[in-house]
This record gives sequence, structure tokens and C-alpha cells, in this order.
Amino acid sequence: MKNDFIQNVPLFVDLPEGHLALLAGAMRKESRAKGTSVYSAGEPSDALLLVESGFVRLIGENGMALATLGPGSLLGEAEFLRGLDHTMSAVAAGDLELLVLRDDGLRNLIKQNPQIGIALSRNFGEHLVQMEDYLVARLADTKILGDMPRNVLRALARSLHPHPVAASAPFFRAGEPPVGLLLLEEGRLEIRPDQSGGEAYPVQAGEIFGVLPLLTNKTYTESAVAAQQSLVWVLPAAEFHQISSHFPVLRRALGRRVRSRLSQSDQTQAVIRLAQTPIFGQMAPENLQAIAQRLVLHHVPAGEPIYRAGEPGDALYLVDAGEAEITAQNPHGIVEELARIATGGFFGEVSLLTGKNRTDDASATRNTNLWALYKADLDELVGLYPAIGTTLNQVVASRLSAQEEAVDESHFRRFPLLANLSSHDLKTVIQSLRPTRFRVGEQIFRAGTPGDMLYLVEQGHVRMQPLSGSNSWVLGEGEILGEKAVLTNQLQGQSAYAETEVDLLTIGREELEALMMRMPTLSMSLSRLLSQRAVEPGATPFSPEQAQAENPYSQAPTLSAQRRRTAAYRPNEGESGKRLAGVGAWFANLSLGAKLRLALLTLILIYLFGVAAPAALGRLLSGAEISEGEASAVSASVTGAVALRSNEGALVSLQSTEGNSQVVLLAAEGVVPTATYTPFPTNTPIPTATPTITPTPTNTPLPTATNTPVPPPPAPVFVQQAAAEPEPQVQAASVPALPARAWDGRLSQLGMNVADASVAPGQPYWRLIEAKWENEQEAGGKHHIYIEVLDEGGNRIVGAPVTIFWSGGSESGATEDKNPPDYAYNYPMYMAGNSYGAKVEGLPSDVMQGMGLGTPDLPFHTIHTNVKLIFQRTIAP
Repeated sequence: MKNDFIQNVPLFVDLPEGHLALLAGAMRKESRAKGTSVYSAGEPSDALLLVESGFVRLIGENGMALATLGPGSLLGEAEFLRGLDHTMSAVAAGDLELLVLRDDGLRNLIKQNPQIGIALSRNFGEHLVQMEDYLVARLADTKILGDMPRNVLRALARSLHPHPVAASAPFFRAGEPPVGLLLLEEGRLEIRPDQSGGEAYPVQAGEIFGVLPLLTNKTYTESAVAAQQSLVWVLPAAEFHQISSHFPVLRRALGRRVRSRLSQSDQTQAVIRLAQTPIFGQMAPENLQAIAQRLVLHHVPAGEPIYRAGEPGDALYLVDAGEAEITAQNPHGIVEELARIATGGFFGEVSLLTGKNRTDDASATRNTNLWALYKADLDELVGLYPAIGTTLNQVVASRLSAQEEAVDESHFRRFPLLANLSSHDLKTVIQSLRPTRFRVGEQIFRAGTPGDMLYLVEQGHVRMQPLSGSNSWVLGEGEILGEKAVLTNQLQGQSAYAETEVDLLTIGREELEALMMRMPTLSMSLSRLLSQRAVEPGATPFSPEQAQAENPYSQAPTLSAQRRRTAAYRPNEGESGKRLAGVGAWFANLSLGAKLRLALLTLILIYLFGVAAPAALGRLLSGAEISEGEASAVSASVTGAVALRSNEGALVSLQSTEGNSQVVLLAAEGVVPTATYTPFPTNTPIPTATPTITPTPTNTPLPTATNTPVPPPPAPVFVQQAAAEPEPQVQAASVPALPARAWDGRLSQLGMNVADASVAPGQPYWRLIEAKWENEQEAGGKHHIYIEVLDEGGNRIVGAPVTIFWSGGSESGATEDKNPPDYAYNYPMYMAGNSYGAKVEGLPSDVMQGMGLGTPDLPFHTIHTNVKLIFQRTIAP
């Protein structure tokens, strides 16, 4: 009886008898008395109601009757099938009999027999909310979405709509814009290429198709025709893009798994672009057409890698739309941007053509479409078209040759330090130079800090400020700074600041020492520069006591160094005696190897000046020819200069001018150049702050510490410097209370926290002033820790050392001068949970703890998220 009654309901029309019987069996009879409520507006719609007898009055929000429904009418079916609340109320107009199908009953029925849900969805015109579980399982069974998280699949299932296709009818045609994400539920479709010679292929039930045009926003290159009556679930394109922006993992998964050959129109465009590249520009049109036919279109979402350093070079890429970023890690572990490849550009060709592994990383900065030429296709093309192989071999040879000759020697020879190097030596030195930039007013190094870097001014001006605070001077392009400290292992004698925006080339102590041992010319050039600048304007010797006063956190001099200074001092000797004592003390402190090298060098000079040169001069005056070696001896006797560096850090220049030899001790550890001695100023205690509101006893200042004057070591021969003036003492200003830290509350939900630095009042430290978290949507595919480091005035500090650490390892780098809004340093996260910590080195630092991938709901899932931190150099209150 129920079957006969329900088969005339529009929702159940054309259902097979078996489906009607199952539906009727799941329905239960319920009664309502006249005037009673059937349901009210705002209540959840949890059942499908079919009026068997009686009448129901529908009431709107204003209490007015909207309609009266009788037997055979469904009540609230739209809200029920969409999972919505009731939008109006229903009241029994008389005694009422209902057939009721509860939500759980329909879900169980569809789970046991999905065809009922499909039939109801077809009649309703959209998928039923009760179909979600079935559709989630259906999507999970597909190849390209099988590993998607369940929440992503559920979001997709909620937006699917059924679309019936009659036999032999086209579902879409080539040249049309993408319909959306398509899942064939039942039937069979045939995909027919829009190119001559292409073969049609079928789409079977349970397959997803039409993905690449949806990702790349290109028109269809093929047509889809129903081979029989079919049903397709459609996720409209607009809804797909909205879901993929909320769940970037969806676009990533599809982009990795879906690729295709270029359409006819794209091939035509590819031939034009290939002809404009230096690699393929000399090839014949038919060869370019053959290459274009082998190109593969694939999509890379924003933030996704294209390839990584160390991977085999199996393809070259042309950017069809979007942008690719090429980066590499320098020897200091800092990731540097090498290039950005926009639409029409290409990259990755060197590894493909040479067969070498990748030396850089490539990633998409935005959603990017690439045309890839893979090695297997290229090898096949070379076999079919030998001219392609010949052209590519010529390109490889010229590219490798160009790389070897790419160094602009004239640019580097403007540095006097490098001007006399051979081409081979110059290129070797250039490979060890690292560029860095400082903004106006930024400090490059501070007086009293260790000197572990030599700086060459490439562009701009640097102001050198001695400890005395006066007689500063400016260095310009081509000059060097920091050379004495790096060569003598002593503390910096002056502070250096960027007078203008300045570009510097730097080289570390160890690299410089290794180069000097291999390149005598570099040693001679450096000794010559040191001789010319032995007396720098306003420079004063920097003692360990001054270093401690300038920077109380610098390392105190070692006991062995103090003993060497004391041994080198002779208070009652004359000036010449002091000089001899200083040279003797320096020689005594040399290692055995250094003494032997100095002895050997002395014997060579004696031979050159005392034997070879006089003999060569005599023969020259008598008119006899002399050999090339004798001519070199004469030249050495006239303008000879040899530099020697000892293991103890001493640099000695043995020079002769027109036969008059002289030994210049440029610098040595424990022998500081000076002419007179001025006692160092006493350390003035910081005044005690006295409250003005409530009188309290003030702290009694500590007795003033007076440094006992220590006679300086003897000055090296031929070097004079002015005495240092007393350093004026500055009273410490009161430090205001610190503002509250800007803290994203979501960080606490994730278990992240800050370990505050342990510092005394008045002590400088790195304070974390802002911490922000970005979810998967806000991160835009990134998964990084971003760090900015500021000075007291809020200006970016370039070169600040940063450390990221985790259980079992750490990574250190330095901040860079990147264009806003990019942070100065970033580190990619790959672990979920509370895995990472971060701090700034050089001063005590707040430590950010407990960072990692994941969300508050899924903290141990590798969901792409970002953490953004800002540290500022601060004086503790």
C-alpha cells in the first residue's frame, strides 16, 4: 500500500520497485492532533515528512499562513535534504497522519544501496547531504585523491552536484572553459582529442577527469562524449578554487599527479618562445616543432618546489604563466635568491644538458604553469633529429666556456689588494668573497670585538671611529678595513659604521690565511697596504682594558697573552734598545717552523743582495749579457718586498730600497704600535637612581676602580701613532618600561612559548617583541619560520646571527637585506608538533620555543603553517 502511495511523490518518481519498497520499509507512521505543531522555524530538519491524510498549514515568520498542504505532499524536504534548519513552521490543520523517514534511516539505506541516493539526487537536482559519507568514500577510492585528509574530501563531497548525460551526448567540447572537478559515477564517457592523429580513450565509473584545465585555467583540449547513459558528479570551478585556497594540499596533490602534452595552440606559442631562447634559437623550425610536441604541461602551486639541489637534472622548464624562484645555499649556510623567472623565461637547462645534478633549488612563488622538456624525450629527439644534438653540444660547450670566463676582472682589479694578482689567482680569491650590505648608520663592527673578517668596500663609504671619539675618517670604494685585527688576532681598534648605504665584500680569517699561503703576491699587496696605513688618522692602540670598558661582554685577554706583553717590555732601555727588545721578544715567541722560515728567507735575501745582485751589476756594467734570474735579483735588490706571516699571527715586511734594507714589524700579537703612554681613564660608577615620591636611602656608590698604569710594550721600528685621549664617560640614562609583547593567541593553543633572557638591568639583549602564527590559508603554501632583527631604533639589522634548533640538531644563518615585506631570515619547517626553537646570537636572547607544523586541531600533522618573529636589541630595565 505504501509503495503505491509514495510512487506518485515527485521526489520518488521513476524509482524502481525495489527502491520504493526499501524506502517504504524505512518510513514510520506518526500522528498529530489538530492545532499541534509539526515543526517550528529554526529547528533542525532531521526527518522527511510525507502527508498520508489530513492537512498541514505552513506559517511564515510574521505568523501569516503561507500555504495548506494535503495528502501526498512532502514537508520541509529541501531543508532536510540539504542539512538545513526549518525556515518556516508547520501546524496540523486537522487530525494528521504522516509517513516519517528519519535522517539516520536514509543514511543507512544509502550506505546499503547507493543507487537510491543517486536516484534521489538526480530527482532533487543536487546531491543529498545524506550522500556525504558515500561520496567521501567514493572520492577516497580515486587514484589522485586517495591520500587526501578526510576533512578535505568532506568539503569536496558537500559541493558535488549530479549531472546526467544522455547516450551519445557531449559533456564538454574542446575549446570550452573548464566545468569543474568531475567524477564519473555511472556509465562510460569517451575522451576524444582535438588533434589529428590523437586516439580516443575511455573514462570508467569511479574516475576523476578534466583536472589539468581546471588547475591551469586553460580551455579543454579534448571533448568528452557519453558512450552510454551516464551520471557525472560535478564540483563547479568556482567552488573548487575556493576550496583549494582553503586547503592548499588539494592543489598540491593534483598538480603532482596530473600532466599532459601541450594543446595545438600552446605548441604554436611554444615554437615562438623556443626560437627566442639562446639554447634553441639556431635550430630549424621543423626541429622546434618537434620539441614543442614533446613538451609537457604541468601545474605547480604557490610555494611548492619544482626541484631541489642534488637531484638529477631530468628536465628544463619554460614558464607558461606565473613565476619561479631560483635559490641556492652559500658556503655560510644562508639561502640566497639567484633569479626570478617570469612568464616566457626558462631555467634548469644546465643540469639537463650537462648531465650533472642540480646545484640550486627552484620553487613557484605563485600558482605557475610550466612546459617541461624531459630528458627521455630529449634523448629520443636527438636520435630522430641529429641536428638537435649537434646544436645542443655547441650550446653546452659555449655555456661552460662562458661560465669560466664570466668573472669581470676589471671590476675587482680596482681594489689595490687584488690589482696585481694573476687571472687564475684573482678568480680563486673572488670565489671566497661574500657580498653583504649595510644601511646608512648601521654598525659594521665595534671597537674591542674580535676581528674575524676582512672587508673590501665595493660601493659607498664607511666611517672609521677610533675609541677616543675624535679624528674619525672615511674609507671609500676600493679600500679595505678590519685588516689589522684579522691578521694579528687582536681586537678591533676602531668601530666602523656605514656612512652611506654600503656594499662590502668579505672574506673570513681562515680563508684569507689559506690564500696568503698559496699566493705570495696577495701577501705582498697586503703588507704594502699595511705599510702605507701604518699610521691611520686618529687611530689609537686598543688595549684589553679599553675593550672591557667599551664592551663589558667581550672576552678578557688570556693569561698567556698578558705574559707575552710583560716579557716584551723593558722599562730602562733606550729607544734603540726598546726596538731591539721588541723584535727579540717577537722572534722569541715565534714557533719553530716560523723561525726556520724566517731564517731561510734571510739566507735567500743575503744571497740576492750580497752575491747575485753585485755579480749581475758587475757584468751589466762590463757590457756582458745577464740571465733572466740575475735580472730578477737586480730588480729585487732595488725594489724588493717580501711578506712573512708567522703561526702566532705576526706579519713582517722585509723591504729594501736601492740597497738599503729595512725590517718593518707591521704588527704582532703582544706588540701594539704606540709612541707614548697615557694612563687609561678610571671607570666611573653609574649614579644610583633615587626615588622622588617616597624618600628611601640611596645605594652607596662603589669605590672608583683605578687602573694601574702598565708601561706599554716597545713600538715597532718605523711605526708611530698618536697617544689615545681619555675616553669620556657617559652616564647611563634611565631605561623606560618595556611595552607588552605582541603575541598571537593561537601560538599558545599550539603549545608555543617564550623563554625570556636572563639579564641584569641596563644590559643589552635580544627581546622578542612580536610573534605571529599563520594557518594553512594565510601561509599560502609556505612552511617557514620567519625572523626579523631590529636595532633600538626599529631599523633592520643585516648580518645578525640567528640559530634555529631542534632535538638533535641546529641550523645557523644571518639576516639579509631583503625587500619588504619579506623577513630578513627564513627557515623551512618539516616537522610537526613542538619541534623547533629560535634565538638571536651575540647577546643574551629571548628564545621562542615549541614551533612546528600543524594546527590547534591537528597539532601533529604536517600541515603547512608559518611562524613570524621580530626580535629587537633592547636595554633591560
